Amino acid sequence: MLRFTRELRPAARLQAVQRFALQAGVALSVMLGASLSHAADTPTLTAGSPPSSAPTTFMDVKTQKIEGLMPDVVDAIGKREGFNVSFDAVPFSALIQSAVSGKIDIIVAGMTPTEKRAEVVDFSQPVTAFGEGIIVKDSNKTNYKSVQDLKGTVVGAPTGTDYGDQLVKLGIFKEVKMYDSPADMTRDVVLGRITAGFSDYPILKAQEASGGLRGARVVDDYVPMQKFDIAIAVKKGNAALLAKINDALTKMKADGSLNAILKKWNLAS
Repeated sequence: MLRFTRELRPAARLQAVQRFALQAGVALSVMLGASLSHAADTPTLTAGSPPSSAPTTFMDVKTQKIEGLMPDVVDAIGKREGFNVSFDAVPFSALIQSAVSGKIDIIVAGMTPTEKRAEVVDFSQPVTAFGEGIIVKDSNKTNYKSVQDLKGTVVGAPTGTDYGDQLVKLGIFKEVKMYDSPADMTRDVVLGRITAGFSDYPILKAQEASGGLRGARVVDDYVPMQKFDIAIAVKKGNAALLAKINDALTKMKADGSLNAILKKWNLAS
């Protein structure tokens, strides 16, 4: 019995190949589309962080990326709550306005919740707490143990900080100078223009360890006026985002992951 094999004509073969390619292309497009759609479902929020406040937030000069305690905390929150975070370098004094104007979604810094700030931004539960420290000129061997030991002198503090306002309200200093740049404050300490410069104690210790206080020293026996909570902040009324942040922080405190980040930056209590 003879067996006949039917062969496709050249035109028919071309049409079959085209149909196969079209079907494969459609299938690939569907797969890629689903993948891209899934990626697009993960929003990216913009965080504002000071570039020179190590170890809470700082710009890594090698990678040109914002690093530190608070960025690590917010990155961990994003992974838990389903959002990515892009960090912008923003001076501390400009953080509140940047959030109010919508330039950033989250304030990620060593910022303390206060009644005045809470009028325009909403704060999360505390991440941790620490107090201010002081630096003095290397040649100044006085062991200042409290703010009262600096009575009658000229001192400095970063613009917009809580203890900067406190120093002014104390009314015991010859002058309280405000600085936008930690480097400018350190320079004035070294040059003798101010007797002491105030800043977050962990920040001062990180600067000292990295060699950033050349000509100045941290007074380790100084006792801060008080310890301040630091927290994450969002634009006033952004309840949905704030709820996600608080939910993640509660879980991170319970499972020990927040304390692990604090230990990484030598800030665990």
